[in-house]
Amino acid sequence: MEKQALLYTLYFKAEDRFLNPSAASGYEPDIIIEYIQSGLNLASYYCRYSSAANPLLQELFLRRVFFLLIEAINHQKHSRLFRRICADHLYCPMMALKKFYGYSADGHKRFLSLQRNLLRIHNNSDL
Repeated sequence: MEKQALLYTLYFKAEDRFLNPSAASGYEPDIIIEYIQSGLNLASYYCRYSSAANPLLQELFLRRVFFLLIEAINHQKHSRLFRRICADHLYCPMMALKKFYGYSADGHKRFLSLQRNLLRIHNNSDL
């Protein structure tokens, strides 16, 4: 239980820093990477091989990181550098989701939906 509480604390602190559009200039890579890593760590706590296996929570945190990165890319109040670093690191949660969805037909459809969403964002962004 102590490990779970620590993971949640680290995740929500990192998320608060990530969502703050007036993040300290010069620390953008640290803020983004810390957020992504804390989200992946929390999701891995719920992976199917752990004692706390819960695929719904695992998918929830992976998708939350993925979609908050996409929102940050589209958020004009963030600096261009912040948005660019988010775009460059979007592959981390995306590959984790690909692994999570595995080879099932339903999982493949869900992953393709994420890819289409990402292509749409890429075509509409100015990065």
